[in-house]
Amino acid sequence: MEGRDRWAAVAATLPQAERRARELPFWSALAERWGWRRVADAGCGAGFHLGLLRDLGVGALGFDLAVAALRSAPRHSVCAGDVLAPPFRPGAFDAVLCLGNTVSLLPDRAAQRRALTVLAALLRPGGVLVLQGEDAARNVAGGPVVRTRRIDAETVHVRVFERRGRRVRMLASVAPAGGEAPVEETLLLPTTAATIRRTAGPLGLSPVDIPAPPPGGGAAWWAALEKKG
Repeated sequence: MEGRDRWAAVAATLPQAERRARELPFWSALAERWGWRRVADAGCGAGFHLGLLRDLGVGALGFDLAVAALRSAPRHSVCAGDVLAPPFRPGAFDAVLCLGNTVSLLPDRAAQRRALTVLAALLRPGGVLVLQGEDAARNVAGGPVVRTRRIDAETVHVRVFERRGRRVRMLASVAPAGGEAPVEETLLLPTTAATIRRTAGPLGLSPVDIPAPPPGGGAAWWAALEKKG
């Protein structure tokens, strides 16, 4: 299995029911406030947000390079595709989502700028690009850190963050409590909402307020950018 697919498989093990209850009010508020009818999810993984949006009556399509994750996604709603070369028709969507560190996994600022450009092209005039990630630099401000989250009575999700030059190395695994498991590695480009807003300015994207408190906490950041008409 390719490294990207292995990483997606690790992420897909996280509990979904609790997450859905936590996030549903937020996405309902955004869909209602901005009148969403068609939404694209760039880096959709196993399709968590696609299913949630469809439950809200919003047409949602997604794409991801991690084919293993797509096997668990809603049928007829996903396809393989690169965030730097979206497989959808320009101007076809009211909103585009790019969540879960997808933009932080890109190799450099030039790639992030390219991603914002091509994702914005999917939007109709007045459409909104919603991005979310984790402030990786903040995670390691005090040195390497480990985070754990219990999945069930016997399984733990583990992540370790440490600085590696200009990037942050993240190791992740799903392990039996008290046992061992293989670890997957990825590198994050430290990114914040301010980074995204600075990059978006020359691209015809204007920051807009998010009309509801975003889910999550800690080092999570969110940004919403409107495509100028």
